Amino acid sequence: MSFEPAQTFNSSSQTTTAAVANVFNYAVHRGISEHRLSAETGLVRTDLINPETRLPAELISSMLRVIGNAYPEQAVGLQMASVAPLSVIDPLPQIMKYAENLRSALQAFVRYGFVLSEHLWVDLIESNNEALLQMYHPLDGLDGGRGAESAIVLIRRIVQQAIGEEDFLVRVEFVHRPHSLSRVYETFFGVPVCFQQPYNALVFRREALEMPTKQQDVYLFRYAQENLDLLHDRWGVSSHSSPLAEINTIIARKAEFYQYSAEGIARDMNMSLRSLQRLANGHGFTVHQLLEHARKTKAQQLLRDPMLSAEAISTQLGYSNDRAFRRAFKRWTGKTPTQFREGPMSQT
Repeated sequence: MSFEPAQTFNSSSQTTTAAVANVFNYAVHRGISEHRLSAETGLVRTDLINPETRLPAELISSMLRVIGNAYPEQAVGLQMASVAPLSVIDPLPQIMKYAENLRSALQAFVRYGFVLSEHLWVDLIESNNEALLQMYHPLDGLDGGRGAESAIVLIRRIVQQAIGEEDFLVRVEFVHRPHSLSRVYETFFGVPVCFQQPYNALVFRREALEMPTKQQDVYLFRYAQENLDLLHDRWGVSSHSSPLAEINTIIARKAEFYQYSAEGIARDMNMSLRSLQRLANGHGFTVHQLLEHARKTKAQQLLRDPMLSAEAISTQLGYSNDRAFRRAFKRWTGKTPTQFREGPMSQT
């Protein structure tokens, strides 16, 4: 298989190529032959050194599937990311280390996450006691979540490097099911790790956001911002809020009133439903996917209230009956609403 030459070799394509090369080398060092990798993905080593080649991000998922199949009981995503050079996600480590504090560093990651992938959705949500750095990418499910595990580990490493501390997490959340024993993950991260959650997320102590970075430098931080804002402008993306972030903000706001209508979202954004669908599709999502994520998040929140019946929750989520809600919840999480309530997360 041959890959197309890059017409515009930007930071995002450079980051993808570096990430592909890192996964390829990790697979080979784990004993997977280059012949097998080539047979299953179409990638050959010369593709990694040709500066004119644009490598699709799907290659990462394909190779992680191969590694996962070779080592089915191991959390290979954690292992690989723990030794990968942070340069695979440049320039984010650079701007984050010059931020004033952890909050500013995470906000920079949210604002400039597009340099990793134009389809990556990231948000920082603060509550009274916690701050969640949530992430979603449309390729997350293709490799069983191994790529998401690697991304979470790399971000944690960047934060550790920036602030010089390790005591900042409350827990880690993953959408997928574990690839190894849960205690393997909890030993690795040093905090509880929860699976089958609405988003992949690092959950920080709220007060940890005030931790200063070791190399804070307002001038270098602004210089890095200006360079990344130029990339925003060059790619036609707002430097303050992407259209995808605006859609998710409106969905979250309407979810507070138990409204999950695509037509209502389009109306709030002053556009037609077809335009809204094109906008979401242009960022690698469908409106239905975004609404399902909102419903799933709200359902798990409501299920933590023991006074609410499944019937009442299904009505609030806009389902015609509780059977439809139960089927949807089982599809989202692999659990029934009752099983979720009986699990440890129902008490958190």
